[in-house]
Amino acid sequence: MVLRVREISNEEGNRLRTAIRHSKDLIEMKRAQVILGSAQRFTVQKIAIFSGMSDGYIRILIHAFNEEGLAMLKPRWNPGHRTKFSKETRARLVALATGRPRDLGLPFGQWSLRRLRDAAVARGIVDSISLEWLRVICDEADVTHQSIRTWKESKDPKFEEKRARIDRLTAKRHNPPVVLSMDEIGPISLKPHGGKGWFKKGLPGRIPATYKKQSGTRYEYTCLNVFHQTLSVKQEEHKGGAIWLRFMKYQRSKYSPDQRVYIIQDGLSAHWTPEVRAWARVHKVSLVSTATDASWMNPVECHAGPLQVAAMAGSDWWSWGEVDEAFRRAAQLITREHKASGKEFRSTQHKVSKHRRPLWTRH
Repeated sequence: MVLRVREISNEEGNRLRTAIRHSKDLIEMKRAQVILGSAQRFTVQKIAIFSGMSDGYIRILIHAFNEEGLAMLKPRWNPGHRTKFSKETRARLVALATGRPRDLGLPFGQWSLRRLRDAAVARGIVDSISLEWLRVICDEADVTHQSIRTWKESKDPKFEEKRARIDRLTAKRHNPPVVLSMDEIGPISLKPHGGKGWFKKGLPGRIPATYKKQSGTRYEYTCLNVFHQTLSVKQEEHKGGAIWLRFMKYQRSKYSPDQRVYIIQDGLSAHWTPEVRAWARVHKVSLVSTATDASWMNPVECHAGPLQVAAMAGSDWWSWGEVDEAFRRAAQLITREHKASGKEFRSTQHKVSKHRRPLWTRH
């Protein structure tokens, strides 16, 4: 039986996509890449190719997600045992912090530490507690003070139908069709980009800062051959139907005119202009849409974050030509790594030690 994550909700899919594209924590980004790949019906072996992880560790991550959900994305570092408050008391404090004040009959809509402490004492959860201890307990439970965000929930009546079609196209193992997954990365500014590296303690690497962005923005149009896991990119100044059609023609030209090509894309209006539809009908191209507000279904989303990090992290490019070359080289590098990993993972059996504790029990 093929191991996969449980069915994910549209909100979870969008949060995984955001983590891959925007997370500054490499561990979180890589874990999200694995979970989204599994949700897109890729096998453990295929995920190992593009993630660079062993089969065994990927299985651990999948089991962790099935047990804990999105909480498993962030690594857990345990600084030491805390004994001042019991486990039950901590759980009640965290439950109070994550509840809505108005649901408890209180005349305000959000907690501060002081109000949270007063409510905990008034409800007899604790006799007294300092603000710092309350903050530490919430922090150890991965509860932080955040802004309340709105979220787009997909109301697409064909949500499951579109998801199933993408699953069928990307999961076929024998005589697979040509399936291309396409999207844009951007907007990208011509400015220094921070990153991480190994440096002597107290002497981090430095790049100049800039406050004037006078060169506008660009987009990197990205295409993934789903079966071969090959990436290609092309820089454009804007988004638009004509530019998208030009990029589609370029990618379609790599295959025989007699061969049917499937292109997975999100619902951006520029991707579905009358010109795009008419060209697709004539040139044996089947356009496959992700569900509305569910672009996480697009397989290229698994690669957008790593591609952008490889091209831009720690960079100080002075021209758009340098940025374009950086993305091209990053796409070639990731493609080579996919091929090397595929050979390695097909020829090597990765076994998990029987004595290795599962991820969700480690701290």
